[in-house]
Parts: sequence; structure tokens; C-alpha cells
Amino acid sequence: MWDFPRYEDIHTMTIHIFGGGTVQHVRNHMALCAPAYGQTARHLFELLGPDVARLHLTRMADYQSSMETNEDVAARLHDVLADPTTRAVVFNVALCDYAGQIGEIPSGKYAQRLSSREGALALSLTPTPKLLKLVKASRPDVTLVGFKTTAGGSSDAQLKASVRQLEETGADVVFANDTVTRNNMLVMPTGLRSGSRETMLASLLTYLRMICE
Repeated sequence: MWDFPRYEDIHTMTIHIFGGGTVQHVRNHMALCAPAYGQTARHLFELLGPDVARLHLTRMADYQSSMETNEDVAARLHDVLADPTTRAVVFNVALCDYAGQIGEIPSGKYAQRLSSREGALALSLTPTPKLLKLVKASRPDVTLVGFKTTAGGSSDAQLKASVRQLEETGADVVFANDTVTRNNMLVMPTGLRSGSRETMLASLLTYLRMICE
């Protein structure tokens, strides 16, 4: 059972911001990845400050980080949720949605290396486990901010995908952005706001500061 903090200790609570992308190793020197370099996570952390927030970047965004794979992020998230002072999780990390395998050889960082002389090969893709839903399942008291990226979808499709994430994960807020249309939304169970990326990030920052007051 989690040891929830007392109301009078609320000022000590922390917002944990995750950012960057992850990889899924297939063979030695061959991996799938979700490219993301932590710009949004860094920006939010800089504005909130180290007294309020902690930044967790993957190795793709910070070469000194020990987080590289989905499993590494899952382990860090477990540690964050085990900390009774955790107030919120801002999950801006781009998880690699698929694990891949070529032939019968199990995938891994040091699995048998491929040779281009073998010619064309088939890669089998399997969806990886979702991590976002673990937050509310473990710590319903923690405020959860999720992110939903689409590419060239309509505003209605973008909203529908964001609402689905709200329903499936219990997130309090979903920051939706489309990498093609540049349409940005903040979606909450009570409604939505839309505007420029800068405006939506400012609104998210206001929300995060408010929950720490």
C-alpha cells in the first residue's frame, strides 16, 4: 500500500517530467526507435524550476542518461510512483510502440549482427506494452499529463485520439499535437483548448503550477 503524503506536506511534492525517445534493440547495431530529443520536457522543466520539478530524459535526449529502452523508462516510472512525494507525472517521453524480430533469433542489443550481403529481410513487429495507464492504476492521487501525437489527421480525429487516451489511462490532461497540421490542443475531461504550441504550453504550465499551490 502506498504511503500517501499528508496535506500539510503538499509543498514538498514534486512534478516528474519525462522526455526523449526510446529504442527497441533488434540486433547488434540495429534497433527500432521513436525519435524525440526532449525539447518540450526541457522547456517545461526550465520554467517550473528544480524546486518543483525533476527531469527524466532518455539517452536519446541526454547522452549521460541510463534510460534507453521502454523497459528502462518503465523501471524509472516505477521508482517515481513509489515516491510518496510525487505530485504529478508529465509523460512526454516517446516510447517505441513496436518491438521487432528478424527470423528466429531473439532480439537484443547483442544479438547476432546482420550482414547486408544477406539481401532483403523481413522484420516482424509486435506492439509494446503501454506504460501510461500504470500511473493511475498505481497512484490515483497523482496528476497525469499525457501527450498524443498525430500526423496529418483532422481536428476531429485528433480530439478523438486524445479522448481515447483520457479514457484508457485516466489522464487528467492530454496535450495533443499534430506534426503536419501543427494543430495543438489541451484536452481534459471537462473540455478542451486549442491554439499555438506556445499558447498551449503556457496553459499547461499554468495548470501544473496551480496543482502545486
